[in-house]
Amino acid sequence: MKPRAPGALNKSLPQLRGGLLWLYRALWGALAVGAIAASILVPIQSDVAGSIMAIRALKSVVLLCAATILLLRRGRDPVAALLALAFLAWTITSSFDFATSDLLPRLLDRFRFLLFALALLLFPDGRWMPAWTRAVAGLSMGTFLLGVAEAASYVSTRFFLPLAIACVLAGIASLVTRFRRTTSYALKQQLKWIALGLVAGVGLILCARAGAATSTGSAPALLWEAMFQVGIIIVALGFLISMLRYRLFDAETVISRSAAYAVLTSALVAIFGGTEALIQNVGQAYLGMNIGSISGGMAAAVAAVLLQPLHERITDWAEDRFQPDLAQLKRELPELLERLSATSSTRKLGTKVLPHINTAIHASSSAIVLDEQVKATCGVTTTEARRWWAQAMQTESQLAERNACDTVFPVRLTLGKAPSGSAVWLLLGPRPDGTLFGREDLEAVRSTFPALKHALASALMREALNASVDRREKRIQTELREIRARLENVEWSGSQLHPAESGGRTRART
Repeated sequence: MKPRAPGALNKSLPQLRGGLLWLYRALWGALAVGAIAASILVPIQSDVAGSIMAIRALKSVVLLCAATILLLRRGRDPVAALLALAFLAWTITSSFDFATSDLLPRLLDRFRFLLFALALLLFPDGRWMPAWTRAVAGLSMGTFLLGVAEAASYVSTRFFLPLAIACVLAGIASLVTRFRRTTSYALKQQLKWIALGLVAGVGLILCARAGAATSTGSAPALLWEAMFQVGIIIVALGFLISMLRYRLFDAETVISRSAAYAVLTSALVAIFGGTEALIQNVGQAYLGMNIGSISGGMAAAVAAVLLQPLHERITDWAEDRFQPDLAQLKRELPELLERLSATSSTRKLGTKVLPHINTAIHASSSAIVLDEQVKATCGVTTTEARRWWAQAMQTESQLAERNACDTVFPVRLTLGKAPSGSAVWLLLGPRPDGTLFGREDLEAVRSTFPALKHALASALMREALNASVDRREKRIQTELREIRARLENVEWSGSQLHPAESGGRTRART
């Protein structure tokens, strides 16, 4: 028996080709037809309310578009194939009610579970990493077969749902493990998008399932249906963005905003409910009457007053937690500039500052232009930056702050005017994936401008003072050389006019 190569277990799954590729395309076409038919026929035949029908139609459109994009853009990728088939199956099964007893949607739901669990275990490059994911894949296959047997009434157990949840949780744990072990920044960003989609989407789906099982009435039913369908959409979009690597560097921003809004909403709801209950209890205890709608109005007023301070505090917390690079830039760069402003030149100042800005906002390159000259660069050579600046000044009479068509420095931020009257520019290159920066990124950079302008002004003043001192020293040295030359000429002329005295003085000294 030959020993297995060290990297054999970590080898990626091969790209689809031949019979597997045609099988995938056939399954995709069959499921796509079924998804379209289910989205149209099921709501009509089951007499679903118009609002629920609209929500399901929106979900079907999103999932069908996601599956089509994966087929066209990643047609041979096995992980993308698993996800595309899972989205199509999910489109069919989610068009039925939660507690449907029909055999076909129940079987398709089991099939969708297996595809989704395998996609989690193999995401994003088709590797079985860590090694225990193979065992989880085997457990998922057994759970799938048990679910099929339960749906077909061959067995009377109810173990499928707990085991399916355990397999999905194990798949999520494998994603967490890969996130901690990988050194690839792109993979970390992909996994962040997946985490956002899973946390938000699966959370909504579980809440909808629990709410539908414990509540009655038409209004709650609509709410649970909307939460369920929106959760599916969020999960699909998270995977789609991650697979296509679209705007990977915005993951922290989206996660930070989502967390801030979720915490802010929860806090306001808790404040409103607690304040209303407190006012009601106080009114009944001391006034002996039911305050009624007054308590609701007063609670709403308290929540409105606390909205702004809560929003600021929660936003700062979310940024520190999920966007540490931007928080560190706004906190540490002004301190660094204060230290450098006392001793550094403009070139050294830019060389120290630009790497911090590039790291924080993931810029591929940057430069500082002062007095119409490129003073410092990062991620691009000074020669290339000077060539670009010369062309920009020739083609643009007034340099714009933003030009998305520019591939070298699409974002240009002005810091103000230099003492000479010319503008001071901070030039920013695009992200590694070619996308531009978000509003939070640019606001973080602009927050450092006062300290940066002060440091540049100090460096310019010191350079001007040093240049003045150097010019004065050169002028003094020149004058001293001229005086010395004149003295030598005078001595030489005197020796030529009185050679005897000069010779006598020489013998006397001897």
